[in-house]
Amino acid sequence: MNTLALDIGATKIAIALLDESHAILEKTQIPSNPLPNIWQELAPILSTFSPDRIGIASAGPINLRLGTVSPVNIPQWRDFPIVKLFEDIFPNKRVGLLGDGTAVALAENKLGAGQGSENMLGVVVSTGIGGGLVLGGKAFHGESGNAALFGHHSIGFNSGTQCDCGRIGCLETFARGPKMVEYAKKQGWREGDDFIALAQSAREGNVIALDAIDKGSLALAVGITNVLNIIDLHTVVIGGGVSFAGPIYWDPFLKHFEAQRSHAGFLNEVSVYPARLQADAGLIGASLFAAEQNG
Repeated sequence: MNTLALDIGATKIAIALLDESHAILEKTQIPSNPLPNIWQELAPILSTFSPDRIGIASAGPINLRLGTVSPVNIPQWRDFPIVKLFEDIFPNKRVGLLGDGTAVALAENKLGAGQGSENMLGVVVSTGIGGGLVLGGKAFHGESGNAALFGHHSIGFNSGTQCDCGRIGCLETFARGPKMVEYAKKQGWREGDDFIALAQSAREGNVIALDAIDKGSLALAVGITNVLNIIDLHTVVIGGGVSFAGPIYWDPFLKHFEAQRSHAGFLNEVSVYPARLQADAGLIGASLFAAEQNG
């Protein structure tokens, strides 16, 4: 049996066909911004597939009961009825919908860096900040499907900026790639326009770039420690485009995380792993969930 899987993010939508072992057979993608009508671009591509089952991993918030998605960074989609639209194209096929962070956590737990862990937090650091939980060996969705959407918990409500979601000082306003770039530019950095350029500039010793990454990685360390303080688990897997930058990002993050978690008193042994499945983790997680949903 094969699975049609989607990974819906703030900048792109990845579409793939995966086999029974969740290996990707073919893959394509379209931008999710700034297209005014994403579905008009997406539907014809979907119609070329003949899957046995379907899994959709989407940036949140989502609504599992209604089958809708409202990704914060895709303003065109608010209460967008994605499950119904898929059912129209693929009648009699069950559509499995889950949060993109949950999909990454599930994939890494079953097939990636988190194998063997009963409980873990999966983290995505990219255009946004995503999170997902595996508890007792199973993906934990919460009541609406938005468990561990920790990119939108506030870590700077007195002095932070307003997030796209409307709150003040969300973790995303400090830790996501575009915000680190924005901060660097405000300080006078002029070496590029994205996090790839910022990371390279930092490797070359640019003080502003180094400071921007230090501040962003500190914010992530605070956010992850907050989650671990609440849930009391000891395995974290971090993926997403920002995490792929290597030591220039990981070294300051691990330094800050060691300092932050030391205050808890019970987080003395936390295993932090880089994601193994990298950019395909969301697709693989959607495929795993679709297989689970279809028995």
